[in-house]
Amino acid sequence: MAELPDELRRLADFHGHLGPYVLLGYRMGLVARKYFPGKFYATVFTGTEPPVSCLIDGVQFSSCCTLGKGNLAVKEGGRPVVRFYDGIRSLEMSPLDTIQRRVDMVSSYEAGEKLSLDLHQLSDLELITVREGGIEASDRIVKL
Repeated sequence: MAELPDELRRLADFHGHLGPYVLLGYRMGLVARKYFPGKFYATVFTGTEPPVSCLIDGVQFSSCCTLGKGNLAVKEGGRPVVRFYDGIRSLEMSPLDTIQRRVDMVSSYEAGEKLSLDLHQLSDLELITVREGGIEASDRIVKL
């Protein structure tokens, strides 16, 4: 494993390795924590099949929404999409298409770690799409 910044080393220790989906989930959870000052919930639409399900661990690690506390749910879908909500407002997040294409090309743990380090250097705006209210046509993109 390459020398990792502390936050990514802790994330990799928690998950077992550093890959792009756990990194994306981690960053999504950080955005949600800035947006929701109080208690909130997350629904992850990855299903439970790796590698896309690795997003779940990243979300748990940074958002404090966990399966054990019951404020995180996993639904089938096989998509790297997370909806965060507090009962009043909701945010839906997914990787930008350009980022998803880069993730789709990963073929090894080593390549995944290298891509994760590259992605970590990007701003939230360069990494993920954030929509208020879910996926309806009336959603608006949130400026990060």
